[in-house]
Amino acid sequence: MTGTETEIVERPEQNRFELAFEGGIAFASFRRDGDRLVVTHTEVPARFNGRGIGSRLAQGLFDNARRTGRKIVPACSFIADWARRHPDYQDVLAAR
Repeated sequence: MTGTETEIVERPEQNRFELAFEGGIAFASFRRDGDRLVVTHTEVPARFNGRGIGSRLAQGLFDNARRTGRKIVPACSFIADWARRHPDYQDVLAAR
């Protein structure tokens, strides 16, 4: 990956965002609630755990939401933990 923004692809027909990388695809599933994306699950193939792929996916998801004016509801523990560790993305979180 290059630059500060991670390249992810939104697959609205599948209600998920995907990050393809050599050897697999990571994804974050969501459901829409108006301009909010309720992220319910993230998955990285187990053999790639610990390589930062989930974090790149999360950053790409947050960058996409910021760019498109949507807000994120972290219903997935991984996304919630990632958001807590990245206070510079708090503006993308939906108000509770």
